[in-house]
Amino acid sequence: MRRNIVQALVTATQSKLDQWGQQLKEAMQTKEQTLTAYEEKKRQLLPQLLEAQEKGVSTRELARITGISHMTISRWIKAAQKKEEGNVNTSTN
Repeated sequence: MRRNIVQALVTATQSKLDQWGQQLKEAMQTKEQTLTAYEEKKRQLLPQLLEAQEKGVSTRELARITGISHMTISRWIKAAQKKEEGNVNTSTN
């Protein structure tokens, strides 16, 4: 496998290298756009998830409703609670 990679790089023309570079840039832009959309949806949904969780709705039920993994929801909630605790501790000092 390693030999194939080395051979591909050695025999690549400049246009091929440019093409690969362009494909890499496109992949990075797509990833960045996906992360931006993810963060925006999380920002919009998190307050409702926190409220539901405070009212006793389990993360598994929230997962069933939203289609988001209960582990992901749990991580989001814990991070938000830690952030809130940090803000409370900072404001009381």
